[in-house]
Amino acid sequence: MTSTVHLKINNQTIEAPADATVLEAARQEDIYIPALCYHEALEPEGVCRLCIVAVQNEDETEQSVRISCKLKVAEGMVIKTDTQRINTSRRLILKRLLKRAPNAKVITDMAARYGITPDPDVSEQEADGCVLCGSCIQVCRDKIGPAIFSVTGRGTSRKVTANTDRLQECIGCGACAQVCPTDAIRVIDADGFRKIYTWGEMMLRFQLEKCEHCGTPFAPKRYMDFINKRAYIPKGLELVDYICPKCFKDGDRASQARKSGALRKSVIKWAVPR
Repeated sequence: MTSTVHLKINNQTIEAPADATVLEAARQEDIYIPALCYHEALEPEGVCRLCIVAVQNEDETEQSVRISCKLKVAEGMVIKTDTQRINTSRRLILKRLLKRAPNAKVITDMAARYGITPDPDVSEQEADGCVLCGSCIQVCRDKIGPAIFSVTGRGTSRKVTANTDRLQECIGCGACAQVCPTDAIRVIDADGFRKIYTWGEMMLRFQLEKCEHCGTPFAPKRYMDFINKRAYIPKGLELVDYICPKCFKDGDRASQARKSGALRKSVIKWAVPR
C-alpha cells in the first residue's frame, strides 16, 4: 500500500502519494500550475521553469522558489503557486518563450492567462517554434534509443538539431512529435508515407506498412520491427500480423492470412501496438 502525506497548496490541505511531485499533487486536485517541458512519459528535467512555486520554510519567515515538477511532496509542506514573485518570474519566462514560439497555442494560452501577447516584431530566425525543452532528445535517447537529436551551440546560439550521421537509425515512430509541446516537430501520414518535419523542413520519409485486415497504411516497417524486437521476441512471441489500431479497437484482430490458417508454428500469441 502506497503511503501518503498531507500538504497545503494555496491554503488547501491535500493528500498525495509520498512519491509524488508537487506538480502531480496539484494536478490531482485541479490546482493550476503552468508547465511546458513536463511530460508524464519522461523524467522531469525542469527546463522551462514555468512550474516554479514558493515553498514556505520551516520557520515560516521566508519562502524559497522551487521547480514543482522535480520537487517531491513532504508531510506538512506549504506551497504557494501564484505569489507576486512567482507570477513576475513566469511572465518573464513566457515573454521569452513567445519569442521562440509565437504561434504555439499552448504558450499563447498560458501567456494570455498572465496578460501577455506575442510580439509582432519577432524575427523568423528567432521564432522557429523550438523552445529548447529537450523532450525530443530525451524520448529518442532514453525511450527509443537512436538518439537522433542533440543540443548545439551556447547562449543565444543554442539550438536543438537532428544528427545527420544518425538519421539512418530513426524508426519513424513519431515519439519526438508526440512529446513536442509546440509542434516544432510534426508527423504527417499521407499517400502511403510518413513524413517527419523538424522546424518546418522535412527530415525523413518512411513508407507505411498496410493493415492486413483493412489495407490502410499505418506504420513504418522499422517501427513494427522495433516493437517486435522489444515487446514480443523477448517473450518467445512474434508479431506476424500488421493490424492497425482502428481494426484492433474495433475487434477485427485477425488478418485474412491468419483466418485462413497461414500461421507460423513458432507463434503462440500475437497482439498489435495500440
